[in-house]
Amino acid sequence: MYEPDESVCIDETMVPFRGRLNFRQYIPGKRHKYGIKLFKLCMKGGYTWHIKIYGGKEKEPGKQVATSVVLELMKPLLGAGRTLYTDNYYTSVDLAHKLLDKNTHLVGTLRRNRKNNPKPVLNSILKKK
Repeated sequence: MYEPDESVCIDETMVPFRGRLNFRQYIPGKRHKYGIKLFKLCMKGGYTWHIKIYGGKEKEPGKQVATSVVLELMKPLLGAGRTLYTDNYYTSVDLAHKLLDKNTHLVGTLRRNRKNNPKPVLNSILKKK
């Protein structure tokens, strides 16, 4: 069994599928526009360690899908001092705080128009090295 390293990554992928399913997705920006959407927790070298199939709306109102997916996929790895790398779909200040409370770091690009972004974070200017 493969033991994850310190660095892990979460991303989504499409499994091409043209048949009939309630949860078949259409995403125009993907190479395969129709299919089944998967959320994957990946390790170094492209190894997929954990998968969640997206079946439509999540049952928990008020919670963002991205935050609940990240917490569900990372559940067995929380509290071990790992670093999670995400794209701008998943990254939020709220998620960063939740992961930091569980001794896990978050690295990712933050969208300016994300809900509940604090004003100091949006107004800060980063220095180039």
